[in-house]
Amino acid sequence: MKVVRFIAGMRFFVLIPVIGLAIAACVLFIKGGIDIIHFMGELITGMSEEGPKGSIIVEIVETVHLFLVGTVLFLTSFGLYQLFIQPLPLPEWVKVNNIEELELNLVGLTVVVLGVNFLSIIFEPQETDLAISGIGYALPIAALAYFMKVRSHIRKGSNDEEEMRNIGEVTSVNSESNWQINKKGD
Repeated sequence: MKVVRFIAGMRFFVLIPVIGLAIAACVLFIKGGIDIIHFMGELITGMSEEGPKGSIIVEIVETVHLFLVGTVLFLTSFGLYQLFIQPLPLPEWVKVNNIEELELNLVGLTVVVLGVNFLSIIFEPQETDLAISGIGYALPIAALAYFMKVRSHIRKGSNDEEEMRNIGEVTSVNSESNWQINKKGD
């Protein structure tokens, strides 16, 4: 009995990543807020001197990117807590029902990070070959998209098999009841 209690208590080790992810999310929110304030100050003072630069778009996207990463980390923190500790009184769109939902959040985050990084390469003048960089960023994105498609196909395939089994059971029950009705009628 003590072994079972010990094993059940091990789920509380999940509090380590839950707290760590929540702290990391808060740090990213604070960093993004500071960056927005600095950006607005530079934008106001810089506009009077020389006009808008091409890097303005990159700065805005990178700042929004910090908030998005922080949000995903926060949602992952909530999700781990909900899965391993106890459900939280949250809106339905925040609730996590399984690990696959957390994986999809991370895959989506990875795609966004790669996209933002590539965007910064496009707008900042560098001595790199844009085509090679584009391929380097596109391949992982394509692989992750394929992973998501295969994952959803596998999940859908298991649901289809379950539906076919249920249809078969309903059909056999209906056939049996029809047979019994016909037998009584004879």
